[in-house]
Amino acid sequence: MSLVAAVAAMMAGTAFAQSNVTIYGELDAGVGQRYYDAAGNKERGVITNYDGTSRWGLRGSEDLGNGLKADFNLESGAIDLKSGSIGGNGGFNRQAWVGLSGGFGSVMIGRTTTPQNRIMGQFDLNDTADGSSALKAVRLEANGSFGGSRQDAQIQYATPKLNGFQGRIAYVPEDNRTGGDPASNNKAFVQGAVEYKNGGLAIGAAVQSKLVKNSTDARTGYAVAAKYDFTSFVISGLYTQDESKAVGRGFGLGAAVPLGNLTAGLQVARITDSSVSAWEDATAFELFGDYKLSKRTRLYANYGRVNKEAQNGRNYGSKNTFGLGVVHKF
Repeated sequence: MSLVAAVAAMMAGTAFAQSNVTIYGELDAGVGQRYYDAAGNKERGVITNYDGTSRWGLRGSEDLGNGLKADFNLESGAIDLKSGSIGGNGGFNRQAWVGLSGGFGSVMIGRTTTPQNRIMGQFDLNDTADGSSALKAVRLEANGSFGGSRQDAQIQYATPKLNGFQGRIAYVPEDNRTGGDPASNNKAFVQGAVEYKNGGLAIGAAVQSKLVKNSTDARTGYAVAAKYDFTSFVISGLYTQDESKAVGRGFGLGAAVPLGNLTAGLQVARITDSSVSAWEDATAFELFGDYKLSKRTRLYANYGRVNKEAQNGRNYGSKNTFGLGVVHKF
């Protein structure tokens, strides 16, 4: 019996006695072409996980009394709908944590998304679409440019939401980052992020400590961003100094217009400074459209393009990518 089937059977027989345990997920499939590498390895035709991420998960909580709750979240690796294979060897490599929450805020322990992911991802107006994101194409992804969107062995604290403010801080001990290898240059992971929301305004910032020792490339990384929803349209801007001098500094700008069930938008991202001169001025563009068929199902059409500097820096064989597909959430 597969791990997924075993867990599902176990939950069906026992855990669903708790009414606050939820199965959830998302499925994404379509047709298109991803940016492919210079060797000519192409992914075109039927594609998956281009706009969303196919996955399933379990989350829930137990009321412990006096305002205190025990919380958990298990979420599978990305599912390739072309073959049915699951990333992370079929395990829960997107979320696997347990924690406590209450009036003090919340604490999570395990593998989970970073503070940057949870706060800064909102400033990519196409929900950080993996296949077409302009920010991702130039390595300034809003949801995970600082060492990735997730970290193992993470201890993360989130403050309560107070008058629109919330903060998060995460720590991964150096021993977990090095795996006990004395030759490793990995440092402890320390990252924080804050946000403020008021009406249509959202402001966010994140900071990342150096991730490695004895490296002339490493530095403190930071990102600041703002978004405003005017109801008739939304605009967003983000500026990032990556913790890697080679990735450099850059910005992203975006605008989206809701037209009934359709939302159409444009985003651009550009590297303005890098220790690698050939990477400077790397630029990516993104056009996107989403059409809601229901609250849980949408159609998407995305197009992305990079300039010569971005193409060479990412070793892309193509300057263009596109995807047409459907995303369903459950």
